[in-house]
Amino acid sequence: MKKLLLFLAGAMMLAACRETTKLPRAEATEAQKESFDKMFPYVWDDGTNELHAALVVQDGKVIYERTDPAHSIDQKHVMWSVSKTFTATAIGFAVQDGLLRVDDRMVDIIGDLCPPERPQWMDEITVHHLLTMSSGLSTTEPGGENGLKEDWARELLALPMHFRPGEYFEYNSMGSYILSVILTRVTGERVDNYLGHKLFKPLGITDWWWDASPQDFSAGGWGLFISAESLAKMGMFFLQKGVWNGKRLLGEDWFAEAMSPQIMQYRNKLTTPEEIASVADNDWQHGYGYQMWCCTHDCYRLDGAWGQFCVIIPEKNAVVVLLSHTTRLAYELKGVWEYILPVL
Repeated sequence: MKKLLLFLAGAMMLAACRETTKLPRAEATEAQKESFDKMFPYVWDDGTNELHAALVVQDGKVIYERTDPAHSIDQKHVMWSVSKTFTATAIGFAVQDGLLRVDDRMVDIIGDLCPPERPQWMDEITVHHLLTMSSGLSTTEPGGENGLKEDWARELLALPMHFRPGEYFEYNSMGSYILSVILTRVTGERVDNYLGHKLFKPLGITDWWWDASPQDFSAGGWGLFISAESLAKMGMFFLQKGVWNGKRLLGEDWFAEAMSPQIMQYRNKLTTPEEIASVADNDWQHGYGYQMWCCTHDCYRLDGAWGQFCVIIPEKNAVVVLLSHTTRLAYELKGVWEYILPVL
């Protein structure tokens, strides 16, 4: 009987622990629900484009959650490049811990991985350049006949650079991987393990997976698997500028930098007022922060291939999560502005 009571007590404690990892719930209005529901037929067509999960948080409470029949709200889902924002946040914690500065040079941290005869401009690359997709490093990725094979960092850093650091924005997932390597060098932990105690545990994110390289560094720019609700928590963490349950975890100054347009995607590519005005409604041209995007409507987003979105809407104190498999990313994001934002 004593063992049974202990077992039941333990089960109740475990259940209570699991309950605390869930965000509080509230009811959406009928008008909101009707409008939110339109996202599913809007994204879905013949099955080529799929919306797997949608979740809306406002004022700290989940007011809407829906999945397709093949998925659940608690199921881990591939994040693709949403992973990048998590890597950048790990960098933010390392900066707060005094282990790193954004103006530190890459070669001063992982210079042993660079070739003796370094490519032109490599010594100029800083953590800031890597965070803002302006490093100039090659964009060659693992896989394929001409891709990186074994030691991703060494092989990448031996390739010719595309431009001098800071000149342009060029989307580069391997730059995010280099950030992962740097983070591990200065902390002694993989990105996912470091975030495990810095971020995931405080936020109640208990179930995740992050792919690693052959050298056992978190992939950095991709490879994270978490649930829709866990991603919503990350969005709330940004919405609240590093505060969780009344406790500050990461300094507000970091978010002032991370969520501001550190570089414009059209920098040195579009120059005339007419050219710049032509991209005013383009959500991929409103500036890039620290591994995250600034959007139209004064919003911000974590953005992954095939339609993984976490949209942060400060004016409405809201976060929108969409997990999908679609080639029409701009079309899907347009649905947020048409069916979700107006009724919040």
